[in-house]
Amino acid sequence: MTLGVVLVSGLLTRALVLLRRAEMIAAIALLGIVVAVVLAGTVGRYTGNPVIWSDEVAQALFVWLAMLAADLTLQRAGHFRIDVLVRLLPPTARFLLDLTIKLTIAVLLVALVYYGSLLTRLSDFRPLPMTGVPSSWAAAALPVAYALMIITVVEQIVRHLRGLPDSSADGRDVM
Repeated sequence: MTLGVVLVSGLLTRALVLLRRAEMIAAIALLGIVVAVVLAGTVGRYTGNPVIWSDEVAQALFVWLAMLAADLTLQRAGHFRIDVLVRLLPPTARFLLDLTIKLTIAVLLVALVYYGSLLTRLSDFRPLPMTGVPSSWAAAALPVAYALMIITVVEQIVRHLRGLPDSSADGRDVM
């Protein structure tokens, strides 16, 4: 490898680590905020001082939290899968099947980014009833998270082609 390739690879690796850390921090912060908003709304209702916007804000933030969590789960190969039949395949066929699955996921995610972006633009004209915030703020979680998932899948494809294990797969299978 040339020095330039090593430097670019190192920079990309550092950028990816920073992105992953930012995603985790954002998810943790969102979880805390959602809990606080729901708690404030609940306490407010029981004390006769309802926080009328709490449900709406909690729902919008939960969309972001769920979408970030989907990417965090993808990074850790934590989605449910049954691989009993896949294990019966010879190594080359298993390699090709896994690569095909990852490429299919990447193509699907590109389509989802496109349609998520359309939904976000269409949602811009419909405000949330209590806050008046455009519902596109909640809908934007979709294309953003799908784009993050594309980054994750591309990283997994590169690791797969290099013969490296998935970065966070711990080797434990659900079934």
